[in-house]
Parts: sequence; structure tokens; C-alpha cells
Amino acid sequence: MKLASVYGTEDTIAPVFGAKGDPNSIFPLLKECGYQAIEPFIRDPNQIDRLAFEKAVNRFGLDIAAIGTGPVVSDDGLTFTNSNPDIRRAAVNRVKDIVNFSLLFGAPINIGKLRGDIDENQPHQSWKWMRECLLDVCEHANKNGINIMIEPQNRKNINNLNTALETIEFIEVIGIPNLYLMLDIFHMSFEDNAISSKLIKVKDKLLHLHLADSNRWAPGKGEFDFVTVVETLKLIEYDQYLSMEVGYEKERYEEAKMSARFLGNILNYKQTMGG
Repeated sequence: MKLASVYGTEDTIAPVFGAKGDPNSIFPLLKECGYQAIEPFIRDPNQIDRLAFEKAVNRFGLDIAAIGTGPVVSDDGLTFTNSNPDIRRAAVNRVKDIVNFSLLFGAPINIGKLRGDIDENQPHQSWKWMRECLLDVCEHANKNGINIMIEPQNRKNINNLNTALETIEFIEVIGIPNLYLMLDIFHMSFEDNAISSKLIKVKDKLLHLHLADSNRWAPGKGEFDFVTVVETLKLIEYDQYLSMEVGYEKERYEEAKMSARFLGNILNYKQTMGG
């Protein structure tokens, strides 16, 4: 398992739970902190200088763990279940643009709030729109060898697919070969009892993981039991990224370093004890 940090690309407007700023300033700091990768949160890849971004990633020896789509919603209000067909079409086209951007790195793309809320007055229609949009973007991604992930989030964020098990059931029923599961420990702490057992049940489709402590701050700043999570991830042979999506109390650089050190100590301890 390697460590990654969320990074809001320069086209984003709203704050993100992670680093943000000039790549040539932020990337070396994250590398120095102990992160092997970044997870770009992107609003519109057509507003990014792709060549400059790729050069900065390569220059500082970082990988791209995954690509987040949250700013597509927070900045532009695009979702798959919007009742306006033009907005749904724009949401799909934006994800396709992000797929094309991800070809530079082969990274999976996460769909969280972008899937949209279910309208209680027409739930069947909302689910239909969501499935249609997912099928469209997944087909485009599959042609290009890119995986799409769905992230369960707590019910304060979105009114559907809140738990790991209901999301994995949705993925299995929809039957899209390149559609996977991404989990966020912070959201799971609200919605999923016995988190370790849930990780075991969904292990075959689990492709990426977000970490934050119980208060949404950096790991080690709250009450969450990360040792047990790491033990479970090692048990299921999870070998993908642990990506920090956290708010910071004070100075981002110092807290990013503390987060990497905290998790690095757990990972190294478990590697020593577990062989």
C-alpha cells in the first residue's frame, strides 16, 4: 500500500479536502512529506495545461492514484440525475473529457456526488438517468482501458448508495465490467457498522480508498482505529493507494507530513509484525 494526497487542480474553484496550488510548489512538498502519488480533483480538464501538468508529475516522481470529479458538481453543478437533459449531457461529456485526460496516466476515475441525488417524486426516473449516464461514460472509458469507480457517501452528502454493501449490489446488478468500488473511511464511519467486515465483503471490487479521521481531520487527529483498518487491508491483500482526503486544522504542509508519518508508522509496524 502506498500513500496519496488529494490535490485540487488549478481549474477548480471551491475548496477541496487536500492540497491546492501551483504544482511546481505543491508536488515537491508532498513528495518530501512521504506521498508517492497525488489524486487530482478536476473541474474541467480542458482548462488544464496537460503537458505542463504531466511534466510536473513526472519531474517530482509522483504517480496519479485516481482522479476525483467532485469539482464538476461543486463548481459547475453537473450531475447524472438532473432533470434537465442538457445538464445530464454536459455531465457525461465532462466525465468523458476527464477520461481522455486520465489516459496520460491510466488512472481510475471516481464518481461520488456527480451521480446526483434521487428525486423522491420520481425515483424510478432518477435511477434510470443515473444508470444511462454511467453506462455511457463507462463504455467510453472501457474503450480506452480506464476504470470508473462509485463512491458511497454518507446521507448528509447524497441520498443514495450510502453504504458499501448497497453500492456493491448496485455495481453487480448493473453489470458494467469496468465499474468498481471506491470507499471513504470517513463516510463509512457514519454509514457502515463493522467496517472491517464490509471491507472483506467488497474486496473483489475495491479499487481505491480515501482516509480521514472521525472529525474529517488528518489521521491521528481523531478517534478512528486505523490500525484495525490496515490489518484488514493487509488480510484482503489490498495493494492500491491510501489517499488522504482531509481538512486541515492548521498549516497544510505540516499536517500532511504528520498524516504520512502516522500512517507510515502503522504500515511499517504491521509489515514488521506480519512478515
